[in-house]
Amino acid sequence: MFIIPFEFKCSACGREPTIAGWSWCDICSGLFCSDHLVVKKGVATCESCAADRERREASSGVSAGDEDRVVSLLRADVEATIGPGHDETIIEAAARHRLFADDPVRYVAEVVDDAQQHFHDEFADTTWPSCPCHPWHPLWFSDGWWRCERITDPIAPLGGLSKVKADE
Repeated sequence: MFIIPFEFKCSACGREPTIAGWSWCDICSGLFCSDHLVVKKGVATCESCAADRERREASSGVSAGDEDRVVSLLRADVEATIGPGHDETIIEAAARHRLFADDPVRYVAEVVDDAQQHFHDEFADTTWPSCPCHPWHPLWFSDGWWRCERITDPIAPLGGLSKVKADE
């Protein structure tokens, strides 16, 4: 017998879940039905936490411009390597991480790592982005650059994968 160690009901109205329209609030971690959730940029927030979300976005060390920049650069890399159609993943990761970020440099790394992990976990591309020198493994992002784990030189800056060719 499978036992759930918490009450599986909407934290606001007490309704039990149906097939669709349920999510966790990314701020308070409560479970809510769609009647009590506000979804903005793919990130679910309960009605009670909506004001806290706005305050976090307004006072974060990461600006809306920082968020737009990482979305734009990461989108360019994804479209150049996997193709279009992955905007929701990128936008959601950027919006969610911004709620808890203070440092813009660390924020960018977390968004990129989250998106990369998503593409690996969902089998969109398990070596994304593939190393141009060793296509059987991915590049890894650090200090603003995509890097091969086997060589020390950076391969491309974030947003620059479209300029990378194999065997360079």
